[in-house]
Amino acid sequence: MGGMSVHGNRRRRSLAFICWLVFAAGLLVQLLSPHLKISNRAFVIPPKMAAGSNAIRLDEIVARQRRMQLLSILLTVSGALGLAFVYRDILIGAASRRNSEPVEEPASRDSTQSQYQGATRKTLDEENHT
Repeated sequence: MGGMSVHGNRRRRSLAFICWLVFAAGLLVQLLSPHLKISNRAFVIPPKMAAGSNAIRLDEIVARQRRMQLLSILLTVSGALGLAFVYRDILIGAASRRNSEPVEEPASRDSTQSQYQGATRKTLDEENHT
């Protein structure tokens, strides 16, 4: 390991673990939140929400749904950004390795011939002048 102490490695692992938990919590909130269906430009209220003696407050249901979506977005994005920060060395290293690898392009026949013709001409000129 490139000079990273045991304490720094433990801290990085715990930070990565926390970021994974936050990211997973955001996905879990999204999966477990009740999703309102829309049919014919109107909300379809599930029977279990409509069951009960209280009047249905559509504005509260929609507000709750929006809060759950916002919470899910905040948790998921902050977890993803945290993971990107924790693993930045790996992410940047992979990108820089990809950019630094030499790109091998197949040489066209004409360019190869022109390279050899110049070399042959140079050799002949050297032989004539010596």
